[in-house]
Amino acid sequence: MRKYRTKAEWLSLINEFEQSNQSQAEFCSVRGLNPKYFSLRRIKLKAISPKDPFVEVRPTPADTTSVVIQYGTVKVHLPTTSTQVIAQLVKALAA
Repeated sequence: MRKYRTKAEWLSLINEFEQSNQSQAEFCSVRGLNPKYFSLRRIKLKAISPKDPFVEVRPTPADTTSVVIQYGTVKVHLPTTSTQVIAQLVKALAA
């Protein structure tokens, strides 16, 4: 009797075969698979399954730093300000 296997099941079998040290004929014989059909499925699934699939990358928030600038009696607190803004502020105050 034929057994229906999902794409995920075939990919799992193919991966298992590639990790084994068995020949394709031996692997299929042990599992009751038709070697020709296994080969066909392997070729077709390899063609549509990229070796390096895309991976979702989520951006991390920009580095921010809390800074306190004190000059004499004047104190400026800059919470979560980017280093670029702080550099521009210091440059402007120095002018």
